[in-house]
Amino acid sequence: MVLLPAVVPQLVEKRSELVPARLARKVAPLFGVPAEQNPFRPLTWVCDFTAITVSEIARGAPLPTRAAAAELREEQHEGGWFVRDRAVLPGTRGALPNEIVAATMNRFGPDTKAAVVLTAANVLLGPAAEAVRTALGMLRPADGRELPPVQWLAAWAATAIEIYRSQPALVSAALTARVIQRASLSAPRFPLSPAVAAQARARCEIGAVTAERGPDPVTRPRDLDFLDGIGAARLNSVGVLPGAGAEEPAGLPAGLGDRMVERLIGLLVEMGAPGGVAHLWVTERIPGQELVSAMVPSSGLVRELVEAWAAEPGSLPGRDEPGDALAGALAVPFRLPRPAELAALPLLARRAFVLAATGIVRQMGLLAPSEWLAGPRFAELVHDLSDLLGRVFEADDPVVTDTRLRLAVQLAGAERHAGRAEPASARAVLAAADACLEAGEAGRIDPGLLADLLVVACIELNALRSAGLRGFGIGTALRRYWAAFADTVEVDLFAPGADHSGLSFQLHNYAAFLGANKDNAEDLRAAVRLFETAVIPGRTRLYNRDRDIRPLARSRYLAADAASGLASLLTDSAEAERFAQQAYAWLQQVLADPLYQPHRLRPVLGDSMFAVRAAPVLLQAVELGIAENPAADIARADELVRLVETWLKETADDGPGHSGHQLAVLDLRARLAALGFAG
Repeated sequence: MVLLPAVVPQLVEKRSELVPARLARKVAPLFGVPAEQNPFRPLTWVCDFTAITVSEIARGAPLPTRAAAAELREEQHEGGWFVRDRAVLPGTRGALPNEIVAATMNRFGPDTKAAVVLTAANVLLGPAAEAVRTALGMLRPADGRELPPVQWLAAWAATAIEIYRSQPALVSAALTARVIQRASLSAPRFPLSPAVAAQARARCEIGAVTAERGPDPVTRPRDLDFLDGIGAARLNSVGVLPGAGAEEPAGLPAGLGDRMVERLIGLLVEMGAPGGVAHLWVTERIPGQELVSAMVPSSGLVRELVEAWAAEPGSLPGRDEPGDALAGALAVPFRLPRPAELAALPLLARRAFVLAATGIVRQMGLLAPSEWLAGPRFAELVHDLSDLLGRVFEADDPVVTDTRLRLAVQLAGAERHAGRAEPASARAVLAAADACLEAGEAGRIDPGLLADLLVVACIELNALRSAGLRGFGIGTALRRYWAAFADTVEVDLFAPGADHSGLSFQLHNYAAFLGANKDNAEDLRAAVRLFETAVIPGRTRLYNRDRDIRPLARSRYLAADAASGLASLLTDSAEAERFAQQAYAWLQQVLADPLYQPHRLRPVLGDSMFAVRAAPVLLQAVELGIAENPAADIARADELVRLVETWLKETADDGPGHSGHQLAVLDLRARLAALGFAG
């Protein structure tokens, strides 16, 4: 069960909605949306927008190839229709049920196929879009005014990505159709000189016809409502100066909201590419019913959009330090509605509200200041949202399963910002992850969502373990969750030599789990192999596309940590030196980037976790005599250790979380002293 599904219309009362509803019923099964109204159920298809024809859309089913049609021409089949190689053909009655005639289809344009798909998608996604509108209208800060634009952006983007994730084949086709329609409907608006304007104009010349009104949004659509009608419309109005009139003059360049929508569309389109940040695969729910499952790292995508907004001139105060300004803008609690108020809404609107609110919370967890995350206001917000779930949803609703896991992870992460790793937090994440597995087995959540939730749980549990929290069955649970992940995405994760290039981005987290098992040489070898053959090449491709070094750098320094750990276990000195050299080379690539220079690192959780992994690699290179500049590497290691010491001091606490990091610092100080560094 997906969270924000497409809804196939049943009976409609308005005459103007009759044809769009008929188109929606035809388009839905062609792009993986099952429905009771589908005459060919349980069949659904995942069609290629570029290959499907207008005739196939009018039929609501694929045609056979010409060669297959010629072979079948002489055969007789009783009944209304039959299936051959997943194509649907008419039987003795000569026509398929409720075909749409060509005259009706040709009313749509300028590009008929794009127009009918975009119109149908807006109908199918209309209930989800309306739910998002309602939900976003209920989000308010504590003072009751308008939500800060950056929080509104995070909330809307989280819901928009979930609409995509719930039916990726349909939305992908609609995005292609939108591009075609916009290109076809965007005529140049060159002004004419007075002399030229006074002359007669040929029919197809610019200026020949002055449109009195915009094209019919039904037969000449150009917008995808849950993106353009909600996101662009709201964000374009942010910061508009008064006095220019309410109407935007026709032909003006795209506004800030339009740019954010186009950026999000770019991210959604790239997700469907092999080796991207998401993992999409065609699968069968039941025999014959093909659809696309999607594992989408939505918080990372929303973060890209939020950071792009922050980089726009005038979007945030404090432009000299946009990162600090963004952190401050997100560290603002918002008000939750009363349970009765939310419970009165339709189910999709309630889900959309929880997804939007959780979207803001997850961006707070990524970008808000550590001291705010570790304080009482963030914890209170998370607890209140969790409490709201039990008051407005049935316990087995998929949004409850989804949100409880994500909120448990947020609370555990907030404690780590304060240098703590509490057993209760680990137990909460484990319980929520087990609930996700149960929901997946019962079919209450779809495979793509289950895969994403398992990865989210594994990342946090691995971080808790690295922070010094041992026991509680975390290691065993991690292996179980990763095995369930492999089954869910239908990929053999464990076969030696298997091609994992299509999952390169996601396997970073699995490799990080293996690399954290410092007492298991087999796991460390597997981690280094995954980093070297799949993860780092995949993230290098993404860096070449996006020029964001952070994902690649993280993979490199975690790979260095794993290789260094393996070198420490090996008894063969030559092999140990080879892995130590590989670790040193990966780390040097990270340290060469300006983002990881000492003056750029701060005593916060993320930078401190980098430092506690990087310093041992440098010291090992010096100890084995492979360092390029031993004195400089020792000095750099000392700087990294001092960074961790400062962070530990600033977050001093009696909780167990500090123990693992403090032991690591004591060991590093002893190694520095053994190398003759006085400090």
